[in-house]
Amino acid sequence: MSDTVGVEWEDAPASVRAAVDRALNRHQRDALTEVEQILNAALRVAVRVAPADPKVADIVAEAGTSNQTFYRYFAGKNDLMHAVLERGIVLVRSYLRHQMAKKPDPAGQLTAWVEGMIAQITRPAVAQQGITVNRLLARAGESISGRATLDGQLGELLIPPLTAAGRARPDLDARVIQDAVLGTMQRHVGPGTMPSEDEQRHLVDFCVSVISPAPRPPAA
Repeated sequence: MSDTVGVEWEDAPASVRAAVDRALNRHQRDALTEVEQILNAALRVAVRVAPADPKVADIVAEAGTSNQTFYRYFAGKNDLMHAVLERGIVLVRSYLRHQMAKKPDPAGQLTAWVEGMIAQITRPAVAQQGITVNRLLARAGESISGRATLDGQLGELLIPPLTAAGRARPDLDARVIQDAVLGTMQRHVGPGTMPSEDEQRHLVDFCVSVISPAPRPPAA
């Protein structure tokens, strides 16, 4: 056979494209599995050694992987913990969307969002994970703007029900509700306390009142 020359991707036969796609898909699945193992290990180690900082060596050992694999995906421990936080936000967002989808009306959806957020500090195991990761990121100098961007991904879920309720500025309403709920959570996260049932109910009612008619004044 004569010497061959490479072909452009768009000129490659369908069988060649399929073979490459299969290899890439396998590589992607393997990479995702490795990253998930490292993230899960990082969270377990961080919670176990808190309030001390976790060591990369311990995380690698917990994940059953190697330093080479770790540094293939992460620049260092701070980069890893930021990834843990980002994944946590994605999981919470998915959970909130699922809970809100069960409700047919804006008031029910707002209630589901607030209750879902508060659940992140009223469930001890979940709360401990969140406290640990946030403490590590604060030590690493995580920017306020960076964290605000992540939190904003959760608050954006409020915009559709607020829009459906006819609010003129659902974006600003969502930000106010988000700040009220996150502020309440932060007030309890620091000392390790939990809001009482009365405080939780009041917070829900307060947030839902944004789309509720104003109460009539008492008759004279």
